[in-house]
Amino acid sequence: MRLAKTIFFFSASLLFYSCEKVIDIKVKESDTKYVIEGIITNEPGCKVYITRTKPFNEDNDFSNVSGATVKVKDNNIEHMLTESSPGVYETTLINGAPGHLYQLAVTINNQVFTAVCTMPQPVVMDTLYISPGPFGEFKFATVSFKDPVGIKNGYRFVQYKNAVKDPMIFWENDEFTDGQELVVQLDTGIDEKDDPRAINSGDEVTVEMLCLDEAIYKYWYSLRSGGGDGTSNTAAPANPLTNITGGALGYFSAHTINRKTVIAP
Repeated sequence: MRLAKTIFFFSASLLFYSCEKVIDIKVKESDTKYVIEGIITNEPGCKVYITRTKPFNEDNDFSNVSGATVKVKDNNIEHMLTESSPGVYETTLINGAPGHLYQLAVTINNQVFTAVCTMPQPVVMDTLYISPGPFGEFKFATVSFKDPVGIKNGYRFVQYKNAVKDPMIFWENDEFTDGQELVVQLDTGIDEKDDPRAINSGDEVTVEMLCLDEAIYKYWYSLRSGGGDGTSNTAAPANPLTNITGGALGYFSAHTINRKTVIAP
């Protein structure tokens, strides 16, 4: 497919002759790719979402992919997932357990995509509270917890205000804080008082704390670092690192989850 762009150049020659030049620029369209998002937690159920990217000159809504064959092995016990709605595959027969190895296999039009992930041991929040930001103008959710000694840990936090999920990606690891008591303020980066994401008195704030294996931590780290959440200064966001083989984008995550809720003072 070609994208034609017309550029007009106006110049004066020694004979004061002006001309108009039309240039056709051929832009190579990137191949569309499948996007697989698989989730298993220490709560009942397993879901896999499958979509497909669109050409760069179309809208940003990914198209759901139906008709895939999706299987998950839980310590070598295989489960077939059912398509519950277009592009959504799930089963209630898996109840994720820390230490278990999970294997994903997705087949779409004779293409096979696979991934493996081991669910880490859980680390839970000790407290969740609302605290003022650096200049006291805004309020942010703040969590505290004890990092286990001698274990490499990666964490992700998901915040909801009045049941609405915040798009910011919050992550943390213990590279320099192994075994310490950690206090993490979830700074959303807001700078306007009328921002709908701002936390005000009376708001209900829920935070989920996810314990990730190393490959999934790298996925979320690279997604944010590459501009995937819109906060990076990267000129051209790159695809995040994935643990899926076969050429698909996305991730397959087996993680623990715990949550707390507070009312903002």
